[in-house]
Amino acid sequence: MTKINFDFGKPSAGGIVDLSNATVRVIPTERFRSDSRIVVREGFEVALDAKGKATVTVPPTDNTFCYEVTIGLDTDLWKFRRYVNVPDSTTAVEFADLVDVDASTLAPALNTGAALTYLLASSLQEAQAMSADHIGQMVFYPEGQAKTMASQILEDLTDARAVVEAQSAVAAQAANAAQASAAGAQEASVQAADAVRSVSEQTAQVSANAASVQSVADSISESKAVVESHANEALTAIDEAVKIVQDKAKDKTPADATADTTSQEA
Repeated sequence: MTKINFDFGKPSAGGIVDLSNATVRVIPTERFRSDSRIVVREGFEVALDAKGKATVTVPPTDNTFCYEVTIGLDTDLWKFRRYVNVPDSTTAVEFADLVDVDASTLAPALNTGAALTYLLASSLQEAQAMSADHIGQMVFYPEGQAKTMASQILEDLTDARAVVEAQSAVAAQAANAAQASAAGAQEASVQAADAVRSVSEQTAQVSANAASVQSVADSISESKAVVESHANEALTAIDEAVKIVQDKAKDKTPADATADTTSQEA
């Protein structure tokens, strides 16, 4: 919503005085939407105070409608009507500053049928200020000032282009360096992968060799066990034979021993 300040006066023998208690009527030229609400074409009136001032709050216009603002009654000789656009503003706007538009096309009607008037400025800066203060009027300023300003703008654009080109060159160098770094990183990654693959293969070979050695060790252990078993059996047999001989030696009498000796002599 936008607030519009009205401020009206009238001429008098002593100058401009307040247009007290006059009536202002505001009505949209078409129905319009405000968010999801359809607002019908209905107007309202507001009375100026003793100083010829009043403030109203209305939705801003868009490209579908404008406001028809009528000041004064039919009995007032000075009654007049304006068709204006209202901007979407958080601060109050002055009714005198609103842009007049054609009620049918909504295009700006800057002259409203009056003769073309213009203002002269001594510089571009002054022309810009005058244009802001006098909407609907043409403002001219010296050609030399325009050429100087155009030359300055061209120089600024040339300098800006040089800066952009320099920055582009730096960016290109940075991009090339980044690309080279990426290529180096990729090559290093490949080399690392090859190294990992080689270590994996060597680890597999060592594991295979260890398995082979373990198999031989197991075979040797089994052979040792067999040899030890046979040796134990042989020692046991020898011990048993010696015991038998010893036992027989103990069982013989002296007479048996003499007989054996005589037998051996014969």
